[in-house]
Amino acid sequence: MPIISNSVQNNEHSSSSVTPRSRTYRSGGTSVRLQEGQTLKGVVSDVHGNEITLSMEDGSSFTGKLPDANQYSIGQKAAFKITSLADNTIYLKTMTGAYLLDMEDTIEQALEEANLPKTERNIDVVRSLLQNQQSISRENILSSIQLCAQFPDADVNAVITMQRLHLPLTGESVAQFEQYQNQSHQLLYKMDGLMDSVSQMLESIGTHVPRLAKNIGNELLSMALQGNASPEELALLESRQNSMGENSSTLPALYDAEGNPIPADSLAKGMVTAAFDAEGNPIPAETLRQYTEQAQLESKDTGNGTAADKMPTGEEQPADSAATNGPLSRMRQLFSNLTDGNSALKSAVARSGLAEDFRTPFIHEQTGFILPPAERESFSRFLADYPLPESLKEGIADGTTTTREFLTEIQKALSEMTEEQAGKLLSSKSFHALVKGQFMSSWTISPEQLKEPGALNETYNNMAKQLETLAKFNEQVMGKDIFPQVSENAQDMRDNMDFMRMLNQTFQYVQLPLKLQNQNAHGDLYVMTRKESLKKNSKHLKALLHLDMDALGTLDIHITRENTAVSTHFYVTKKATKDLLEQNIGLLAGAIQEQGFAFSSELSMKEKEMDIVNDFIGVDAPVGDLKRYNFDLRA
Repeated sequence: MPIISNSVQNNEHSSSSVTPRSRTYRSGGTSVRLQEGQTLKGVVSDVHGNEITLSMEDGSSFTGKLPDANQYSIGQKAAFKITSLADNTIYLKTMTGAYLLDMEDTIEQALEEANLPKTERNIDVVRSLLQNQQSISRENILSSIQLCAQFPDADVNAVITMQRLHLPLTGESVAQFEQYQNQSHQLLYKMDGLMDSVSQMLESIGTHVPRLAKNIGNELLSMALQGNASPEELALLESRQNSMGENSSTLPALYDAEGNPIPADSLAKGMVTAAFDAEGNPIPAETLRQYTEQAQLESKDTGNGTAADKMPTGEEQPADSAATNGPLSRMRQLFSNLTDGNSALKSAVARSGLAEDFRTPFIHEQTGFILPPAERESFSRFLADYPLPESLKEGIADGTTTTREFLTEIQKALSEMTEEQAGKLLSSKSFHALVKGQFMSSWTISPEQLKEPGALNETYNNMAKQLETLAKFNEQVMGKDIFPQVSENAQDMRDNMDFMRMLNQTFQYVQLPLKLQNQNAHGDLYVMTRKESLKKNSKHLKALLHLDMDALGTLDIHITRENTAVSTHFYVTKKATKDLLEQNIGLLAGAIQEQGFAFSSELSMKEKEMDIVNDFIGVDAPVGDLKRYNFDLRA
């Protein structure tokens, strides 16, 4: 029995201009009441040419004309959502995905029609095609099975989803995609795993083959000391120099190849490429670089800039770097605005009881941050007979020595140690912790550093260099099959970074391994606004900052900038965190308003995790051909 309206179209955009409503459609004594937002659910009961019949759950059915109706199978469940009721036209949006979990009969029928065996993997392939709303024609099933066969150890859904999203398919990229899907991609936690494997290697060498301890220790310390000192570390050194007086210097006497003293200003200007000590021994390149940095801080000719300003810039960054240009540059400025006034917020957090102490006297790079007092005292006594300066041992005990200072002195003293001493040192848990602290300092970035152009790029470039060296370390020094976990973990991190680089060809996303005052924390920065949209309207930006912190828990900050207006929506997992933010949101509002922005904010409890595939990468991606449907509705 026909209903008055016989035009049903798939047009989700029409609803934006129509007030939500419900309507009753009559024909004789029969009526059907439909409402916007209602979902029509049913099972495909007949497919004939370009006509399809849908039997709904209430017993009614309708038959309609549908291009490519043969892509549906009899028995397949389907759903359509009413997006608008206007005049005599009903606008529908396909909602096939709502029934995928109950479509085992459809999967089996699709394999039967394709004359393919119902193996577990073939079933998974068809299920994944349906989940991705792709065609389940015989040709597409066959091509998908062949594609998945190229990655026999991978989840077929990851392969098919990447194919739909047009992401490059390699063994490494598929493995990383699965990690991102499963929320196991965090670089910060992979750093812990890598350094644990390095500690196991050091302990094994020190215990079982101490004759190799000096060589292995020297190679590893050279890697750990790569890269520039952090701004916090340089500021600490500058503070020490100021407290000692302008004319004091802690630099040793250095000489050129002819035995002539090297002036400190030549060192500070970076003019010295080789140097020798008073006994004529060559100064290692890494140690000379450290002396150069120290001389730059002590020199009166370095100007009025801060220690951070005088840092060597390192390798030049690409002009189109995502960290220094484009939407991430805008995000960096926005992050700078968001973090202004953070000292007051830290004090509020301390008063709230969510954190034990925000007033640690040590920076991340000092032994006092890494080792507790009792362990520092014990380790200082352990080093009593080692050929190290007494001031260094005292600095270990009181926590003021930095890991860079300690490891530099250790590297210089290795040649003077006995094999037994070197072996015991490499087996020491405290030594492992300090080596890890040095690497972690190079691989993390503070919120203050994030405000500086190029700082994030510099952190990632340094990490990439160290990981490349570590990945080859076993094969070059130890042998391919000895301690493979070090190389494998380092390579996994490199693959993770390569995957991020691949994503950033289309999307704007970066992990933020953050160095907070009392902890390291994982962060993700998603710029939701696509590059094409930013080209059209550079003052419109949507982003999500995700943070995992010990005290505050998980925190998602949705940020929107529209011209000179900034709005934020905080999603938290702890009620105490929500209360804290509500009490102190004025600090953030004031900081942003001072930058000339209008500001608004909301706070909510978090109900679901960020899905990097569906909520970010695939949010605008096609899921197949969306057709315009013209149906003849029948009761």
